[in-house]
This record gives sequence, structure tokens and C-alpha cells, in this order.
Amino acid sequence: MDQWKLLKDYWRFAVGGAVMMVLLIIWFVPFSQNKETNWQSMADAAGQSSEMGEGGTLQEDGLHGEEYEIVIDVKGEVHQPGIYRLKSGARMYELIEQAGGLTEEALETAINLAQVLQDQQMVIVPHKEDQAFMEMNASGVGGSQTAVTQINLNQANAQQLQELPGVGAKKAEAIIAYREEYGFFKQIDDLKKITGIGEKTFESLKEMITVTD
Repeated sequence: MDQWKLLKDYWRFAVGGAVMMVLLIIWFVPFSQNKETNWQSMADAAGQSSEMGEGGTLQEDGLHGEEYEIVIDVKGEVHQPGIYRLKSGARMYELIEQAGGLTEEALETAINLAQVLQDQQMVIVPHKEDQAFMEMNASGVGGSQTAVTQINLNQANAQQLQELPGVGAKKAEAIIAYREEYGFFKQIDDLKKITGIGEKTFESLKEMITVTD
């Protein structure tokens, strides 16, 4: 009788242990798979985040470092006047070279070969007998840099605006403030709306400015 009881208890524990083992296996295997999947998902997400970060950095670097194209209209005493495309940051001497160089009749003293060009700029190389340019250079007003360049009132920054004769820091700031408040200049005569720029000043500037968008 005691042996039968012991055998019965043994089988009870054995069956219970087997059931417990099966339950543990059923529970552990999916958990292990889910855990592995979660870890893999986290690793993949981290990898994608890293790639996006690197890509973002490259894109940002490309944005700030990327060169763009500017279009310049050159007229006057060059061998091949016309419209030229150059890289941003190009200087006057590069434009003159592309235009075939200066003619023998060009007023070389009116040209600043080191000047940085801006998009949509018009450059006029004067004839050496052009009295207006010669008088401007002789008087020292404006200098050679303004003698060949039309400044775009709707695009020029403060430094570029100050290249115009009679336009200092305060007037340049006033021009920019006008743009911010009223939008683009519609015509060059609108420059007379700026405090400190009267008819006389405007007359001396009108050949040097433009208002293209």
C-alpha cells in the first residue's frame, strides 16, 4: 500500500513537472523571439537614425558649401559683350577674361578687377574718352568700382549699396528697411523716397542702379 502511494505521488510530481516544463517552453520561446526582434528593431532604428544624421549633415554641408551660378550682362569696351554665366563669388577679372578681354579703347582705370560680382548685374566698360566716367574718376566720387556696375536695389546688401557714391551705412540701412517694409522697389525713381536722397543725389546714381526682381 505504501509502495502504491509512493508510486502514485511520483507520477503526480512527474506529470506536474512535465506540464510545468511545457508551460515554461510555451512562454519562453515567444518571449525570447520577441526580445530578439525588439533588440533587432532597436538596432535597425539606431542604424537608420545614424544614417539620417550623417545624411542630414552632408545635406546641410552641401547647402552651405554648394556653388551656384550667376548671370552677368557685360557691355561696352570688351571684345565679346553679352551675357555670361559664372560661379558664385566670381570676380570682375574672370568676367573680363570670358568676354575676350578689354579693347584698346577701354577706360581701364574705371574697372576694379578684384570686385566680387552679383547675380543679374550689368557691367558697363566705358570708352577711355567717355567724359562722364573720366569726370567721376577725377573727382574721386564713387571710385572705379561703381563706374562699371549697376547695383540692384532689390537684391544688394548693405556693403554693396555703399559702393554707390554718396550712399553710406545709414542710407544703405534705410534702403534695406524700405524693402522690408514696402517690398521691392518698382522703379529706380522710388529711391528718392529714401530720406537723404534728393533729386541731385538721384541724378548722380540713376545710371548705376537697377530694380530687377
